[in-house]
Amino acid sequence: MVDFEKLVDQVRAQVGKSVGFKGLMSKRARIRHSAGTSVGDVLGWDYVFRATDGTCYRFYAAQPPLIGMTQPEPIFCPLGVRVFDHYEVDFSKAIEIMHGMDCGDTFVTMSLSWPLTPECREPYRHIRTSIGSDIAIGANSGKVESHPI
Repeated sequence: MVDFEKLVDQVRAQVGKSVGFKGLMSKRARIRHSAGTSVGDVLGWDYVFRATDGTCYRFYAAQPPLIGMTQPEPIFCPLGVRVFDHYEVDFSKAIEIMHGMDCGDTFVTMSLSWPLTPECREPYRHIRTSIGSDIAIGANSGKVESHPI
């Protein structure tokens, strides 16, 4: 898992030392060959971070052992999501949870965000499988919800 502090330090170095970061708004996986079955199929992540001045930045960072990161660019902040700075369930655990369910073994999308609704009390990992199941995994609790498309 990519360490938040290390990632924020890299972004700060590219954007400017004076920029303070409030937290993560979302991250979406880039998957090898558009479908994956294991941790090694996740090539990297498209991140959206929010700065303390209200500006949001979008960038890509490779998943280790791959290396590389694009220049963070300012964007309009997405609506409907909260800012957060930590979570407990990393993507490898989410893949493991998905494999333990009867909803497909190949993921085609994976993302992490915290919807701005009162009933959502934690960030969620969203996984869509190749057979059309949508899985929401609590990023702190590990609780699962699954819905066919």
